[in-house]
Amino acid sequence: MKNDFLNRIDQLTEGHKPKYGKMTVQQMVCHCTDLYRLVLREITLSEKPNISAAEAIKLVQSRKTVPAPTEMDQVAGNGTKTSDFKTDISLLKSKLKAFYALEKDYDYPPHFYFGKLNKKEWVQMAEYHLSHHLKQFGV
Repeated sequence: MKNDFLNRIDQLTEGHKPKYGKMTVQQMVCHCTDLYRLVLREITLSEKPNISAAEAIKLVQSRKTVPAPTEMDQVAGNGTKTSDFKTDISLLKSKLKAFYALEKDYDYPPHFYFGKLNKKEWVQMAEYHLSHHLKQFGV
């Protein structure tokens, strides 16, 4: 799966437009990077979710957008700041690789909505998230 994601990321260009949502392609890249930075404990979130885990699951199941934590909301100007497109792509790929390299017994931080997750659950969550956003830009 990791290599599939790396290949899909490599297909992104600055000219990609979203099929849905408000983020630019570069904002999306930084937003996805933030998820990995969160798991790698490079950033932390201080806010609490404004919907329950059950509500988040219902939104996912109905293919609706789950609200991003405010601190990772690229459209609002939060999260990792965009820089050069190639640099942002490179950072996403390096954080993705670091995420997949984490040991099974790594002390994963709690998920914003779902709390404590093990490696398998974090991988499923992260893969869903990244795939969703890559599809948003047609890759």
